[in-house]
Amino acid sequence: MRSFKLDMNVNEAEKLLSDLYIDSVSNVTAIEMGELSRVFSFTLNNKDFVVHFKNNRESFDKATFIYEAYSSALLPIPKVIKIGNVDNMYYAISEKASGKPISLLEDDPNIDNILNNLAGHFTYMSQISMESNRVFGMISSYNNLEQNSWKETLSNFFDENQDGFHQNWTRLYSESFLEKSLFEEGFEVMIELANFSPATPHLVHGDFHLGNMLSDGQQVTGIVDWEMAMFGDFMFDLAGLHFWSPQLEFPQRVRNLWAKTGKDIPYFEERLRCHLLFKGIDGLRFFAKKDDQPSYNYMRERVITLLK
Repeated sequence: MRSFKLDMNVNEAEKLLSDLYIDSVSNVTAIEMGELSRVFSFTLNNKDFVVHFKNNRESFDKATFIYEAYSSALLPIPKVIKIGNVDNMYYAISEKASGKPISLLEDDPNIDNILNNLAGHFTYMSQISMESNRVFGMISSYNNLEQNSWKETLSNFFDENQDGFHQNWTRLYSESFLEKSLFEEGFEVMIELANFSPATPHLVHGDFHLGNMLSDGQQVTGIVDWEMAMFGDFMFDLAGLHFWSPQLEFPQRVRNLWAKTGKDIPYFEERLRCHLLFKGIDGLRFFAKKDDQPSYNYMRERVITLLK
């Protein structure tokens, strides 16, 4: 199984952090999150921080942009306080939100209240309209969006001729266990269902799962890891959380909050299925590239079920 993270342990991270700061750095601890960066928490002058290490800085600049544009009490996003490079890699240091990932609190007796609080934050985020620009796609620190519809954005994710992590990804059809017929069937149904998405873009987190949501056991204290943030259909986020934790029925919690204000989410079922299929076929591609057969097989069964 392949890993796409930098090869770095706690001792190496502590040395790098000590070189960056004159004051003593302590409590350096690995945080196992994400697939593309190494993450550690640490303490400096009695304050807690998080540091990410990656091969490029684009996502760090994006995190700064997202914080400055959208962070508020209703959307708690940790502040990025320093970005730099060291030993041929980039790092970003941000404030550490209190609490722990909600994924570690699913057995907490207060989990229902925590999820309802998260649903409130999400409802606020989902109603941040981008009416003024009507442009869709991945957000960058330069805000250079390209697509004119959400359907185009979803299709663009799977463009055969793209740069970056998934460059030349269609070679996986012949070089891995990625099944072309299953992938293409899932893609075609997803694109057809994308016709139900709204014509006006909204803020989308892009990697909305409980590992990226922090809580102190009472309420949400931080929403982290905005690397995949986009302007598009917010149902993308609901599907992302629901894909991994369907037993929590989080999409329905959000729908219920909308209903309390006399609103409904248009084409709720169609948009949810569309984005569940996105998660499924994107997972097929990712785990084929990672050479992770068990995870691929899990995704395969999920896609087959969604296509029935």
